[in-house]
Order: sequence, then structure tokens, then C-alpha cells
Amino acid sequence: MEYSNVNLIVFLILILFILINETQSVYGEKANILKREKEDLELEKQLKILNKKPIKTMVTNFGDIVDCIDIYKQPAFDHPLLKDHKIQMAPSSIPEELTNKNISSSIFRSSNMGHRFRHDKCPPGTVPIRRTKKQDLINARNLLHKATPIGPYAYTLSPMDNRVVSIVEFSETKAFFGATAEISAHGLELDNNQFSTAQVWIKNGPDEEINSIEFGWMVYPALFGDSRSRLFGYWTADNHKQTGCFNVLCSGFVQVHSEVFLGALLESLSIYGKDSRILPVKVSRDPQTGNWWLITTKIIGYWPKEIFTHLTNNASILRYGGIAGAKPQTPAPPMGNGYLPQLKDYNKTAFMAEMKYVNEKGQSVNLNPYGIQTKKDATLDCYNILFAGNIGGDWEITMAFGGPGGMCP
Repeated sequence: MEYSNVNLIVFLILILFILINETQSVYGEKANILKREKEDLELEKQLKILNKKPIKTMVTNFGDIVDCIDIYKQPAFDHPLLKDHKIQMAPSSIPEELTNKNISSSIFRSSNMGHRFRHDKCPPGTVPIRRTKKQDLINARNLLHKATPIGPYAYTLSPMDNRVVSIVEFSETKAFFGATAEISAHGLELDNNQFSTAQVWIKNGPDEEINSIEFGWMVYPALFGDSRSRLFGYWTADNHKQTGCFNVLCSGFVQVHSEVFLGALLESLSIYGKDSRILPVKVSRDPQTGNWWLITTKIIGYWPKEIFTHLTNNASILRYGGIAGAKPQTPAPPMGNGYLPQLKDYNKTAFMAEMKYVNEKGQSVNLNPYGIQTKKDATLDCYNILFAGNIGGDWEITMAFGGPGGMCP
């Protein structure tokens, strides 16, 4: 009798346990559905903010949909810190790069970042904004999920295994007001689990709340939907915790140019062993307004000073190099031109030349070749970086970087 009672109790406990598990499973699934619905509503809300009603819509020769938006109604001004921001239509002074240099004076400067539309450019008073798709926002969120520092001057931009090679100019006493470089532009074939950049960083602040502006060219299939090389910009004001994004996937960057925009394709790329095509890039702080202007061969736009905390006045760290990332346990992608760097034939290597910083007077000044730190976190058969120093002529301070990637330990 006692044995039967024990069995009955065990049976009832088992039934109760099953019922509790099933109930939890049902509630758990409902919670997941509600969470997904909430995230979906947030994405739709963000899309409405980012995709303003266009004055005109164009399709680029590579299929990107570009909306011409009233310059005063562009997504930047939805940022809560920019409610009273007065748009700056041009830098306080014309950058020396646009007045003192003939960009087509040599093979080294024979080509630059160009972007053509199938139709004519945006009408006066409007600016081009690459239309954001829902998947773009989903991909961007996934890429920036749980960003974590990987050293005093570097961090992960995604849940990928990243490899960084770079030249660092760091000073506890010197203030930097911008950075500039001539970056060789290349085409790379990547898959959706990979990304690769050639870029410059401008940074200030303690690690946990670092302010950073990054710019150059990148190949990022998961973000852009293709494996083409594109102009990009990125910013954060709190080490990627709550602020910042690529290009205009959030409010912040103010577009002023009527044709060239963040996310634009680089149509002119280097041909290995034959021709080096370059993307000239510069970000500098406007001495009158404090805004950080992005300039190639055109004045593209700026990151307003209001969105920053530690970059309101100046930067303390400049960095030049590349990042290559891939999903864990998968091959790392190529960086630069996909070959290990060398300093003999610059038509066979990825490079940066005329590496300079901007001083308090707005002048571009050569980096100090004796104060440079070279950093790399990859084995030398995957990626490397070589500092050439000042080699004179149009090149001045120069370095070469990149590599084939692969299964990098």
C-alpha cells in the first residue's frame, strides 16, 4: 500500500513537472514572439526616421537606390542633440588639398573616388542618401553586437574574429585636429561572413567611453549586400555602447555634397602590377564650428561636434591601417589588395601615402616617423604592415599593409 502511494506521488510530481515545463515553454515562446514583434516595430520606426520622403529617387549604375532629401530634413537632424544645430554648408576655409594639388598630375593621383548615376544628380537644396532597407539595420545591429575592446587602441566592431594592422600616432601632450592620407583602392571578393577595411581612425577619451571617427574604404557584403569597395564613415561617442553607426544608419552625419555620399561605390580601382588608384581622404575639425569634416576630392559632409564628448576639441590618437574580420572558425578575408606588403613596387601592394595630421592652425603636417608605433595582431603569413618613412616626392610618409588572410591563428 505504501509502495503504491509512493508511486502515485512520484507520478503526480512527474505530471506537474511536465505541465510546468510546457507552460514555461509556451510562455517562453510567447515572450520570444513579443520580443521579435517589438524589435520589428523598432526597426520599422527607425526606417521611417532614416528614409525621409524624397524629392527625387535615383538608381545608381550599380543598382543602389538613392533618395534626394531636403538638406534640412535629412536623418542627421533627428538626433536629439542636433535639435538646435545650424547646418554648415561648407568648411570655414577651403581645405588645402582642394586648392594646392592637381589630383591628376601623376599616375599616383590618376584616379579618385567617383560615383555616377543612371540619371542626373540631386536637385539644388537636396542631398543624396542611400536608401536604408530593413535588412541593412538588422545586419548593422548584428555586426555591432557586444562590441568589446581588444587593446588600448582597438576594439571589435562585430561578433567576428578581427585582425588589425596599423600605424599609430599617439601623444599625451600633442593635440590632433584631423588626419589625412592617400589610400590605394582595391577590389576584393568576400562572402557574407567577412569584411575588410582600409581606414584611418581619429580618437579621444578613456577606453570605456572612447570617441572615434573612422573613414576610408571597405568591403562589407553583410552590410551593403555586395562585395564592392565603398566609401565609408563610422562614429561613436561611448565606445560603441549606445551611440554611433556606419554611414547614415543612424542620425548624426550631415551630408552636404549633392552627388558623392557615404556608401558610394569606388568605381576606379588599382590593377595589380600596372596601376595604382588612390582614394584621398581627410577628416579635420573646423576651427570655427568644431564640426569634423569628411573630404575626399569633394567636401562630403561632417560629424557635428554636439554628438561627441571627448572629440569636441581635439583628438589624442591617430591610427592608419586595416581591419579584416570573419566569423569564428572560418577563413579570414584578404586585406588591402590581398597580397602581403612590400616596399619595392607600389603597384603590387596596398599602401597609404602622405600620412599627415592636422594641427591647430588647420595645416596638414607630416607624421613624426620616429614617433610611430606599428601594431599587428595577426601572424605574418596572414597580414603585415611595413613602415617606409618619408620617401619624398608626392609620397612623403608612406606605409604598405595587407595580406591574403586565411585560417589565421
